[in-house]
Amino acid sequence: MLNLEWYRTFKAIYEKGTLTGAAENLALTQPGVSQQLTALETYMGVKLFERKPRRMLPTPHGMQLYNQIEEALVQLEKTEENFRRKTLMNRPKIKIGMQLEVFHYAFAPILNQLDMDVEFLFGETDDLQDKLFRKELDLLITSSQNSYQNIKYIHYYQEELLLISSKEMDTIPFNQLVYEQKMDEAEKWLSEQNWFSNSYKMETIKSFWTDNFRKRPYFKPRYVIPNLNAMLDAIQQNQGLCLLPYRLCRDAIENKEIKELWQGVKTTYSDRYFALQMQSKNLKQAEEIIQLISNHINQ
Repeated sequence: MLNLEWYRTFKAIYEKGTLTGAAENLALTQPGVSQQLTALETYMGVKLFERKPRRMLPTPHGMQLYNQIEEALVQLEKTEENFRRKTLMNRPKIKIGMQLEVFHYAFAPILNQLDMDVEFLFGETDDLQDKLFRKELDLLITSSQNSYQNIKYIHYYQEELLLISSKEMDTIPFNQLVYEQKMDEAEKWLSEQNWFSNSYKMETIKSFWTDNFRKRPYFKPRYVIPNLNAMLDAIQQNQGLCLLPYRLCRDAIENKEIKELWQGVKTTYSDRYFALQMQSKNLKQAEEIIQLISNHINQ
C-alpha cells in the first residue's frame, strides 16, 4: 500500500540532495529517511536516485516522478498549513483574573492541559471583581463573594492562616500574656506592632481578630503589600507581624527565617472561590478549568 510520507521523503531528498538534509528537514532520523526511500523504490519497481558519496543524484525515473508529484505536494502542504492556522485562530481565548500568588499553585502546574488560549490578569480583588461584572473576565479566583448578577461563586479551597513574626522580634512578652490568659493585654500588644497586610481592607486580620478577641481590630496596617510572596520576603527582612497561609510560610518557619507566633484560640482560615461569569461565551472552557484546578488541588 502506498504511503504518502514516502512521497514527502522523496521530495525532501530530491530538493536537499542528501539523506542528512532531508532528515533535518523532516525531523526524522537518517536511517528512517533511507528506509522510506527504499520502500518507495520497491513499490515503484524502479531506482529513483544514484547514491553518491556526498550526493543523491536523481535518476530519469526520479526526475519524472518529482515533476509529477511536486505541485500536488506543495498544494497539500498549503492546505495543511491553512487548516492549522484556521484551527489556531478558532481556538477559544479565555481571560482569568487572580492575585499573582494564586497563579503559582493553581495554574502553573496545569498550563499544558489547557486546550485554549489564556490571558491572565493580576490585580486587586475589587478591580478584578468589577472586570468580571463588566464581562471583561470569564473567570476569577477570589477570596471574597459579592452579590453580582450573573456571577456564580463556587468554593474550592480553604487554607489555614498562621500569625508569624520576624525572627529578630522579641515576642516573649506576648507569649507570657497568652500563657497567663491576659487576652486584653495580649490584644493591646499585638495592636501596637508593625503589621503587614495584603489589602487595606485587612480581611484576614479582621477574621483573625474576630476568631480570637470577638471584636474588630482598631489599628491600621503599616505596610500594605498586595502579594503574599512579597509580604513573606518583606517580613523576613524587617520587623513586624502578619498572617500568611501555612503552605506558604511552612519552609521559612522550619528554616527559622521567621517565627510562628501564635496559632490562636481558634484557627483562622482563608477561603478561595471560583467566580464564574455565567454570560461568558467561554463558559464551557471556564468550567473545564475549574474542574482541572479542583482535581489538582485535591490530589
